[in-house]
Amino acid sequence: MVAVIFNQRNEVLVALRKSHSHQGGLWEFPGGKREPGEPRLQALHREIQEETGLWLLASHPLCRVEHRYADKHVLLDVHLVSRHVGEPSGREGQRIEWRARQDLLAADFPAANKRIVELLRLPETITITPEANSKSEFLELMRKLIAAGRELIQVRQPNLPPDRYREWFLKAMDLAAGSQTRLLFNNPPKYFDLDSPNCGLHAPSRILAELKARPVPPEQLFSASCHSLEELRRAETLGADFALLSPVRATGKYQTSQLLGWNGFRRLADQVSLPIYALGGMRPEMARPARTYGAFGVAGISGFIPR
Repeated sequence: MVAVIFNQRNEVLVALRKSHSHQGGLWEFPGGKREPGEPRLQALHREIQEETGLWLLASHPLCRVEHRYADKHVLLDVHLVSRHVGEPSGREGQRIEWRARQDLLAADFPAANKRIVELLRLPETITITPEANSKSEFLELMRKLIAAGRELIQVRQPNLPPDRYREWFLKAMDLAAGSQTRLLFNNPPKYFDLDSPNCGLHAPSRILAELKARPVPPEQLFSASCHSLEELRRAETLGADFALLSPVRATGKYQTSQLLGWNGFRRLADQVSLPIYALGGMRPEMARPARTYGAFGVAGISGFIPR
């Protein structure tokens, strides 16, 4: 059982493994072994209290990582802690510290933790492009988003045929070259043959239903749009890096009866081990409050475009 714990400065708690232990001298996220027959969350809360003195008030599944070392096979059940009380200390003599997510380096952690580090480097917000009336309008929007430091942009232009969409996407890739911005290709996988780690593939729910396997290699992001538990579980099974779950709040596109609300979002998010972004009526400042309901972050269109 592993906990990803944030403080008010959005830093993550990490601990240094003792030199005589397995993978000693490397940093790790706090946690420990689940006892036979022990409920998962009970084990998580017990281990964190024993190791750090923190009392966990709320947590949500983030990911499950299976890894084989030469001498050991481990399964990490990782949870994102949204609320806790107390000040942490190394109660077992270990060194602990708060570290900014951007400063997390996979090389500082055991190999099994690499996946967690990669996920924690995902941004809190994802910008989805509105429909543009022309290529020049689209490229001007992309320049604005890149200049504003947007880390992850889903390029959505449903009005375009695939060949023109791909042309616009490649132009956007040229604009993003050398920046911190990564782009997500939102069109059928057969049109995506790019090998850059700075771009990935997003699957709308209709395409998600057709996929038989993860459509891109591990070094490229793969995300999916989901509206139900069935779709979330499919995204999880296919190895998606994260999912967008909607509609959470009113946007004018959905009937009130279709809205998940925050409680509905939490109910679905707690049933899969996958980073999930809330979509529908979101604004960037909602990202951290949304963690209370199991969200990794938030995504949106109109509220995410810089003025």
